[in-house]
Amino acid sequence: MKSVKIPPLVATASLAIFLSGCFEEKMPEVNDTNCKLENIKKLESRSMQQEFSSKCLRRGTFKKSSGEGFTVK
Repeated sequence: MKSVKIPPLVATASLAIFLSGCFEEKMPEVNDTNCKLENIKKLESRSMQQEFSSKCLRRGTFKKSSGEGFTVK
């Protein structure tokens, strides 16, 4: 079994990690225009498409219930 030299391995791994952050596509703002299917398809990364469409589906506002019409038995 060959021994692996640690310094070149660590240098290569750290360079790969460093460069992976440099080329990431930025996620667009979640709004009515960007959440249209044709605009989601324009995103290059499939994982970015899935994450962005998930955020589009979850957008909205929360309105507190008035409590009327609910009874506790």
